[in-house]
Amino acid sequence: MLVQKILTRNPKAELYYDLVELFTGIALVGFLWTHMVFVATILLGSDLFNTLSKSLDDYYLSYVGIPIIVLIFLMHILSAGRRLPTRYQEQKIIWRHAKMLKGTDTWVWVFQTITGAAIFALASIHMFVVLTGWPITATTSAGRIEAFWWFYLVLLLLGEYHAGFGIYRQFVKWGWFPRKPLGYVSKVITVIILTLGLAALWVFLQLGGA
Repeated sequence: MLVQKILTRNPKAELYYDLVELFTGIALVGFLWTHMVFVATILLGSDLFNTLSKSLDDYYLSYVGIPIIVLIFLMHILSAGRRLPTRYQEQKIIWRHAKMLKGTDTWVWVFQTITGAAIFALASIHMFVVLTGWPITATTSAGRIEAFWWFYLVLLLLGEYHAGFGIYRQFVKWGWFPRKPLGYVSKVITVIILTLGLAALWVFLQLGGA
């Protein structure tokens, strides 16, 4: 049972897991937002996008950064996923409690688990496709997005939701910031990043169809 699992946990080990989840989550959110700003340079033209991409390769930032990000991604999946209800009975209990409590933060957690599982699958596919089609250029990116625009739209929406509300939940959990101002700030940042992402998708679609 889920309750038995919770009661038999090692508190010290749980603290370490929580810290790993916290810092890997912060690192991934920082990467995701930085990555989206980089992708959004396509709004200023293909030449700038290609120049930045080439610079990352020339200075070996891509070759060093990508393995680190993959490692952090896996660590976050393992640390955050340990609490996911895997049995059908456990999932029924969680869903029943969420409806009973009727709290916003409870539903945020529920959707965090759903989007987290989806992102694991979608992001893994995305990384595989990008790495097997290296190097990154505006042309290759446009062709990929034109063929699978729906895939990248879903990944964008899920990723930004998970990142924005995930950082909110962690900061509230550790008591670093007041709940309401933090919620407002995280929503504003999420909207900005989503707007950049949607605009970049549109430009890549236009390039792919040119």
